[in-house]
Amino acid sequence: MLNKYALLFFFVLRAATLPAQVNADSLWRLWRTPGLHDTTRLRALNSLAFSYTNSKPDSARIVAELQLAFAREKRLPVWQAKALNSIGLAYRVQSDYPKAIQRYEESIRLLKQAGDSNNLASVYGNLADVYRIQSDLPKAIDYISKTLELAEATGDRKKAAHAYVSIATMYYEYPGNEAKILEYLDKARVIYEALKSEVGLTLVYGNLSAVYLEREDYDKAMEFNEKTMALQKKQGNTLGLATSLHNRATILGYQGRHREAMADFNREIEIFSALGDLEGLADAYNSMGDLWLHQGRYILAVDVCEKALQTARQMGGPNLEAQYACECLYRAYLEQGNYRQALLYLRQTMDLKDSLRQYETAQRLQQMEVERQIAFDSLNRAKEKFQVEMAHQQAIRRKDRTVGLVAAAGLGLLIIALAFWVRMLYFRRRSQRLQVESDAMAKQQLLNEVALLRTQVNPHFLFNSLSILTSLVQVDARLAEQFIDQLSRSYRYILEQKENALVRLRTELEFIQSYAFLLKIRFENKFDVHIDLPEAALDQLKIAPLTLQLLIENAVKHNRMSVKEPLIITVSIEHPQTLLVKNPFRPRSTPAVSTGMGLQNIINRYALLTDRPVWAGEREGEFVVRVPLME
Repeated sequence: MLNKYALLFFFVLRAATLPAQVNADSLWRLWRTPGLHDTTRLRALNSLAFSYTNSKPDSARIVAELQLAFAREKRLPVWQAKALNSIGLAYRVQSDYPKAIQRYEESIRLLKQAGDSNNLASVYGNLADVYRIQSDLPKAIDYISKTLELAEATGDRKKAAHAYVSIATMYYEYPGNEAKILEYLDKARVIYEALKSEVGLTLVYGNLSAVYLEREDYDKAMEFNEKTMALQKKQGNTLGLATSLHNRATILGYQGRHREAMADFNREIEIFSALGDLEGLADAYNSMGDLWLHQGRYILAVDVCEKALQTARQMGGPNLEAQYACECLYRAYLEQGNYRQALLYLRQTMDLKDSLRQYETAQRLQQMEVERQIAFDSLNRAKEKFQVEMAHQQAIRRKDRTVGLVAAAGLGLLIIALAFWVRMLYFRRRSQRLQVESDAMAKQQLLNEVALLRTQVNPHFLFNSLSILTSLVQVDARLAEQFIDQLSRSYRYILEQKENALVRLRTELEFIQSYAFLLKIRFENKFDVHIDLPEAALDQLKIAPLTLQLLIENAVKHNRMSVKEPLIITVSIEHPQTLLVKNPFRPRSTPAVSTGMGLQNIINRYALLTDRPVWAGEREGEFVVRVPLME
């Protein structure tokens, strides 16, 4: 939960939240008094916009737009930059990140021109916050480092403390950095206490609560969370209070105080609904659904997770909140025995993950196309420059030489041009050939990924597993529980490892043990897998994920088996660094329906990973596959 606290600090600390309506009325009167100095009137609008940022972001943006128009009329760039920063904060509260980034960048440009380091440090911090929320940590770290540099250079202790809090949140993104997180939070706490900054202490206490929650020290987590909420109520920080309610509900859930946790989630939902914060609202519904699942209240879990899914869809495009909602619905329907609905939401979960991955791929491809176009334009400019230079040289020669020399020179130039043209054709054809080969490799890579994805979630295997599970639940509850555990491990591995090019051999074998367990339940004594691998090789060598699953699936699909003649698949290592997978070659009397993509997919994948080929074929009554292993 540390991230949710952190996403408030950049703008909450800049907002002079007004404690009473009288103060807001006073600011409006200052603005509406034409006789006052321009900066006095602009300062009143700026304070008013900040006071509305958290609770009334639409009103904050309207006031800031008024400030921006007046500052432009008076040609005051610093006040324009402050207004743009306020507009960016309002968009940030409403999760409209592209518009927030646009306004922040406009503000930064004006502040750089004006040489205003103080306000520039604040806007850098706000921009880092948006990139952190979008998981673009390199950019987030870059901008918050600029904030800290400016704060230290100008001696601004408050901004330095803000930067320390932000750096702590960055470290939270990487596991195992609790000591660093506490170090930076303590640096910030010392400064805030010296400055008597309640807003700053709110953030430090909130983040400390999250760290102790991560450590499962619920008493300390609750202690710091209560301090946070007390300060937020005093400041009128509505958005921050919603976040603290979420974290307190989480702590209460861990402590088994479910009724109190649900009450906090409901209060959080009321706040996010009023603010129009769809991301926060979807997150609240998802967290409430998880708590109902934990209590075994599956019907209630379905209700709130459907609300989470509807809210997430309003955010537009594929997003993580929608994925989490589908996962919640899948688990709830599975626990109720409604396998049809469970399968529906499992597929939606996978589709969302694929869509998110495709979006990232499209962004990378778009960037590559831009780079290709830049290179192409550079080549054209070089070609035009060369042609101009050649024409210039020819003109000089025509002026300085006689007709005979000009003819000779013309002949020489023609020969040179022909040679250049031939050579240019050669390089052009070579370039085209390389481009075709590159495109073919890229296309093959995509085909391999699609083929792998199709094999990763086999609906027939899932339906067979669910059918077996239905029978087991009625016959042997303990074995059914083991079956569910192994099935979930198998699909967890499929979902987690599908994007990796290589995994450690030990990781693949742990998955295969779960997968083999499911097959043994299905085929009983007709099937087994024997693994004979040295312990040292399990962590040293790597394999493409799901390779063994494909080979075992092929063996089961194409070979007959019985109690007298069980299908035994053996996995061993053959020197040097080659995995040997073999099974008795006993083709079924009626060949199984097959796309022929299984082995070919493995062969194509390894062709992209290594020069050592995959070999497969029949040998002495066994079907043998040799797969290269990598370090």
